[in-house]
Amino acid sequence: MALKGTIRDFGVADIFQLVSQQVKTGILLFSNDIDSVKVFFLEGAVVHAESATKSSDRMLGTLLVRAEVINQSQLDQALAEQQRTLQRLAQVLLDLRYVSQPIVKEFATLQLTETVYALFEWTDGTYQFDADDVTPSLDGVEPIRADNFVLDAIRHIDEWPGIRERIPSYQWVVEQIRDLPAQSRTSDVDSAHVDFDLESSRFGSEERRVFELIGGGRTVQKLIDMSRMGEFETCQALSTLMQNGFVRLVKPSTDAHREDEAAFGPWGRHLDWLRATGRILVSAGTVLLTAYLLASTSRNLAGRGEQDLEFRPDPVADRLANTQIKVLRRALEVYRYQTGSYPLSLDELVEGEFVSPRDVRYPFDQPYFYRISEGGAVVLLRPVR
Repeated sequence: MALKGTIRDFGVADIFQLVSQQVKTGILLFSNDIDSVKVFFLEGAVVHAESATKSSDRMLGTLLVRAEVINQSQLDQALAEQQRTLQRLAQVLLDLRYVSQPIVKEFATLQLTETVYALFEWTDGTYQFDADDVTPSLDGVEPIRADNFVLDAIRHIDEWPGIRERIPSYQWVVEQIRDLPAQSRTSDVDSAHVDFDLESSRFGSEERRVFELIGGGRTVQKLIDMSRMGEFETCQALSTLMQNGFVRLVKPSTDAHREDEAAFGPWGRHLDWLRATGRILVSAGTVLLTAYLLASTSRNLAGRGEQDLEFRPDPVADRLANTQIKVLRRALEVYRYQTGSYPLSLDELVEGEFVSPRDVRYPFDQPYFYRISEGGAVVLLRPVR
């Protein structure tokens, strides 16, 4: 099956459904300006997924450390052993007896689902499916039908806006307000306990698991890490608890927020490097592009009088703005990866040193227009001149 094109023309859900319906085996590659992801299909079911920006082994190790199944020292030792033996990280962790096979399976499944669900938020990019031999997961992950991902993704898309409205940042601390009602058994229900049981029945195992983890200044992100349920399921459970008045979110102080950033798992220590490298690349690219466009425009406009140039659109500014918007979008995604949500304003990108003050308005006098839509999507436009 020759299958390739752009996500704007054929959405991620449609692509998954097509591969599932035709029971295909092969590799589906998605690419955009920020990442590329490979999804491995075996007879129409997903068995593995890999992200170019987050290697499978590194992501598995990160999930285990964040969930406090292993510590950073153990992960570092396992990574060193893996580099020496060239074995899979999961196998190294098993050999060192840091984890058990059921734990490997649980976290490998979580890694797979989180990688795939993130794809359904893509609105731009390309895809290509290549038929190829694909083997079952070596970590014991059960194949997941592609149409199951589609059904869950539809639910995610429908419910995410309300959840994100109630949870503005994953770095906010979660606090219990009152205890959850005890979980009743059907045999215990009688007319005297109807109201109690109705309240108790609102909360399933997901809400109770999240509620039990709250305490000790844990943030939303920490609950996501510790629950082992994934981003959406954890946030949905937390949202239900908030709506019913059992928990609340507290915005941390600036110092605490910076400490949370520093403790953002093994990836956290690379964020400063990522931001610094990004700023260098952005600055260098902008300088080179500016020089090229100015030279090109000067040649094209040579010999024209001042009157000819009045009220003409500035081609240099327009092309630089297009490039700058791409730069800002990348910075927004890095910010979201670090904090769990998009910033409320572009000033937060500057404060976090993801971009410089010049980047949020260049090449205009006014800053770029930015807001988060009701559906949770980023709206980023050049200012009206």
